[in-house]
Amino acid sequence: MHDFRSAPRSSRWVLAAWLVLMAACVALVATSRYSTDMSAFLPSDPDARQRLLVDQIKDGALSRMILMGIDGGTPEARAAASAQLAATLRQSNAFAGVVNGDAASRDIDQALLLRYRYVLSPQVNAARFSTQGLHDAIGHTLADLSGSAGLLLKSLLPRDPTGELWATLETVAGGHAPASSEGAWSSADGQRALLVTMTRPSGTDTDAQENALRFVHQSFDALNTEGVLQLRMSGTPVFAVHARATIRSEIERLSLLGGLGIFALLFGVYRSWRNVAIGLLPVVSGILVAIAAVALSFDTVHAITIGFGTTLIGEAIDYSIYYLVQAHDPKTWRRTFWPTIRLGVATSVCGFAVLLLSSFPGLAQLGAYSVAGLITAALVTRFVLPALPTAPVPLSRIDRLGRAAGRLVAIMQRLRWPVAFLALAALALLFNARSQLWAPGLSGLNPAPLDMQKLDAELRQDAGTPDLQHMVVVTAATQEAALRAAEQTEQRLQPLLASGVLTQIASPTHFLPSQALQQQRLAALPEPEELQERLAAALEGLPIKKERLTPFAQDVASAHAQGPLSTDALAGSSFAFGVQTLLLPRDGQWSVLMPLRLPAGAATARPDDLKNAVTPLLDAGAGSAEAFYVNLDEQAASTFGQYLQQALVLSLAGSLGVLLLVAAALRDLRLTLRVLAPLVGAVTLVMAAHVVLSVRMTLLHLVGLLLIVAVGSNYALFFNQRIAPAGDASTTRTAALASLVLANVSTILGFGVLALSNVPVLHAIGSTVGPGALLALLLAMSWSAGEPRGTERA
Repeated sequence: MHDFRSAPRSSRWVLAAWLVLMAACVALVATSRYSTDMSAFLPSDPDARQRLLVDQIKDGALSRMILMGIDGGTPEARAAASAQLAATLRQSNAFAGVVNGDAASRDIDQALLLRYRYVLSPQVNAARFSTQGLHDAIGHTLADLSGSAGLLLKSLLPRDPTGELWATLETVAGGHAPASSEGAWSSADGQRALLVTMTRPSGTDTDAQENALRFVHQSFDALNTEGVLQLRMSGTPVFAVHARATIRSEIERLSLLGGLGIFALLFGVYRSWRNVAIGLLPVVSGILVAIAAVALSFDTVHAITIGFGTTLIGEAIDYSIYYLVQAHDPKTWRRTFWPTIRLGVATSVCGFAVLLLSSFPGLAQLGAYSVAGLITAALVTRFVLPALPTAPVPLSRIDRLGRAAGRLVAIMQRLRWPVAFLALAALALLFNARSQLWAPGLSGLNPAPLDMQKLDAELRQDAGTPDLQHMVVVTAATQEAALRAAEQTEQRLQPLLASGVLTQIASPTHFLPSQALQQQRLAALPEPEELQERLAAALEGLPIKKERLTPFAQDVASAHAQGPLSTDALAGSSFAFGVQTLLLPRDGQWSVLMPLRLPAGAATARPDDLKNAVTPLLDAGAGSAEAFYVNLDEQAASTFGQYLQQALVLSLAGSLGVLLLVAAALRDLRLTLRVLAPLVGAVTLVMAAHVVLSVRMTLLHLVGLLLIVAVGSNYALFFNQRIAPAGDASTTRTAALASLVLANVSTILGFGVLALSNVPVLHAIGSTVGPGALLALLLAMSWSAGEPRGTERA
């Protein structure tokens, strides 16, 4: 190795070109668009059911609803805090809706329902406003005056003798309205004030959701001056922000721990700050070029791509170790060791390149990132590092390590047949448990701790929010057509309500009926003169005079004059909240979501029963609108299961490519088997260990398995590729073995510490790569040739 000032002109040109490339990449990275959302995990061309899931994850109520509870203090204090917090949040652009049952909101809602009761009440029809229908309805209302709702009915009797407001209230509340305490929503026992909010930003915009949650905390702290109240929050935004913060904290802690371990290891060997810094250049260069490549190939760079991609190109640190430990003579290193590294890089690139074919943006970006990063890291190792002033690592410093590795090789070679038997047993175990290897959907990756899941269930039950797990989706070309089709669909599902299969069908048509149905109800209202005649006859035998019902006649006339209810008329009410939750524009069409409420315990008893009961009723009404049943949990499992399935297929294709590449490069069947066997064995043993421990693997485990193949291919190739002796062959072999051990230990330190994490995504990678890298090295030793051969490779 040399001093930079004595470097040949070609090396200076290489450094200049590298610096220009890095500067261009830095500029591109600084100006690229980044996304912290989870849309990278969503299919780019979804079908109708997948589109529903995508919409719910991006913009639906499922991803933007935050449930809040205020505990502690007195009922009066909780109600006052609820009112103040709701008023503050309504003034914020971060929230599209806030409902808490406060007096002001309740008055707005009741005034709206009272004004439009004749187009909202499901009881309004021509028969009800006939003479006999009026007689029966008014008589029923008079009989109810002695009941629990008597005071309300008595005050409304002159305006609403037929009880349409009461019928409307039952319809829009669905029988599941929250309890009320001191003028605000509360839990059933009155010990917690409740708020239901909807954030305005997209559900996948975790940064915006975090800002919204921070604003809530700041607003609550400002009103909780005595500190006796506690704020509880739940919902998908809360889970997403908590998961990201937890992962970020764990990454920072464990990366620091692993980084310090790697630094101590490398500095202990190099004894040179300069060598340590230069050794990081392939990794840093690879990351910059990889981000730039993704930015040029895609509209947005997903943060999750950078995280996983950097993990996959983590093997790049090995390249500099191989160079700095082995290359006492750069020319000899280029002739003997570089071809082996080059083939190892090619196998890694071959394995990752197939991910570019994925229809999921996340996998496609991961493929682009890995390919660009690894190629760059290899080229920097080959051309840039030799042009930099590095200090040779004295052979005496690595001699003991290399000789110890040589003794370990001899031991492992004697154990090659027991190891082969163990690998075959592991393969048999995997075949026997093949149906239980992979976790369905997102199973095993739920970021929410059990206490958060319990709080979420409590708040949802208290607030009576519709369960969006089971729903019927109706899609049509226009809003009016979708609402009309939803009304017809609800009618077809009535037998399930009557039989107890369902306890409620929620629908935006309960507070925004189709224009056709509203016009039909208005047409059922008599004209003023006709109403007076029918009313006079209907009141015969009833203890009430017609003059007392003058407000009723006036309201009927007003209903005729004002016409149907529109979406704009709902503005400012809590019903606008329901419209934006359940009535969605989608790709030039409109969809109505109709959540289905099941009896307690029915949802988990036999989940297919509901689908089998609902689907025939939906099929019976086939028309221009499309209606289908969907279980969001099952749909999520199916969609993300396809993600995993596609990743598995592409990984197998990449593995086949690696096999063909190695076979073509080595042109020796025995050598090819010696190279591939350690990779297959390491992956098999790691997967078998997960089976023994009853841990079903996920997409993150698959990422770890890909990295085992990438790292392990370097080990296997070094042990089996022919290396030309440079001077003392034993010295060359000792240096090579020492570099392999150092690279392996650095991988274990960098990734093994992730296995200590309680976060599933980090633990999955750490528990896979850590032991997998060690197994790959040991198996490469075990199945390597008995004696190194010394035929030179050009």
